[in-house]
Amino acid sequence: MNKIYLYKQIVLGGTFDCIHKGHISLLESGFKLGERVVIGLSSDSLVKHLGKRVTNGYKVRLRQLNGFLKNRYKNRKYVIVELKDHYGPALDYESDAIVVSEETDKFADECNLVRRVMGLPPLHKIVVPLILAEDGDRISSTRIRNKEIDSTGRSLSQDCKGTR
Repeated sequence: MNKIYLYKQIVLGGTFDCIHKGHISLLESGFKLGERVVIGLSSDSLVKHLGKRVTNGYKVRLRQLNGFLKNRYKNRKYVIVELKDHYGPALDYESDAIVVSEETDKFADECNLVRRVMGLPPLHKIVVPLILAEDGDRISSTRIRNKEIDSTGRSLSQDCKGTR
């Protein structure tokens, strides 16, 4: 029996540097609800424009993301596209929903304003809660790069109490 999905095409995007539980939560929402998932992967120039820092360049991030997706969603329809601007596949007529985090929620509203100007129907917005690390702060690639936490949110910092 074929599964019936709520949406024909869901879009989501990010830098996907140091893939972590937060990224996985976004992807799981997309694959759970969408028949086809279009994943925008930030280009190196967009990363620079946004003032973000990444460990890996676009080609490495693409290879890592593709490997993760092939392993986890091998029987599903998806495509990874290079994001050269904020909107990418969110302005595609075929798209009918967008997955964002609580942090990027306003981006979906901005996309829908642009879609309205273009005469396109608004995207249904799916907001995924931020995933918190065991210390109560959000999981992020920056915190992973800084060796504060691992990709699951486990604390890596040494507790300085009682070391004198």
